Amino acid sequence: MSDANRKTGNNAGGGQINRIPGRPIGARQRMAPDERRRQIAQVAAQMIAYYGTYGVSMQAIADAVGLTLPGLRHYVRTREELLSLVIQVYYDQDSFTFGVKPGERDELIIGQDQKGRPLYSLPGYLRGLVQENAERLVLVMLFMHLAVEAHDPAHPAHEYYRDRHARMIDFMDGIRWKLPERYRDRPAFHRLVRTIYCTMDGVQIQALTNPDDDLIALWAKAEPILFPSPQWDDCR
Repeated sequence: MSDANRKTGNNAGGGQINRIPGRPIGARQRMAPDERRRQIAQVAAQMIAYYGTYGVSMQAIADAVGLTLPGLRHYVRTREELLSLVIQVYYDQDSFTFGVKPGERDELIIGQDQKGRPLYSLPGYLRGLVQENAERLVLVMLFMHLAVEAHDPAHPAHEYYRDRHARMIDFMDGIRWKLPERYRDRPAFHRLVRTIYCTMDGVQIQALTNPDDDLIALWAKAEPILFPSPQWDDCR
């Protein structure tokens, strides 16, 4: 077992993922195609978090969702398509939303704009994202692994990864962050966002490959560099 697998443990999903459901023997439920694909992605994510990336077979997923193996392949033809579906549907289900948990948005309010609308803490939001990823390291590992494979234009997740940073910037643009004056310019803010997520990717790789490193602790070291004092003191 690799160091990364030892760090994540068998139940690496933490609070984000429940234990895998029991096998629905003989259970067949009619679903719309999109609903079925979402079910497959959720069950696969649960099983990957519980057993690890290499401990889950296509047959096991088919059994868990009440399909035959040919039935499962109607929705995902290969293991690569299955893993890509997990990332696109399950891993990112909250990545492009803000304040989805009760009180989460209010906890990030650190000021108001000239119209009296709340302004939010960008460093605080990112700390929460790192905390969430620390609780699902197996899925983070899968995300990073597929990111490398998806460099191939023939990979089923190629377009998803190619376009993800642009979608992330659009999402971040839609939130009223409290920012230092230099980052109130959109191009400067976009450069900051790209730097933030490149740093986050590097921190995640370091945490996954070095058993002595902790994701949250690594981000705590990176944060003062990304958001230095005194420039960001009123924007945390």
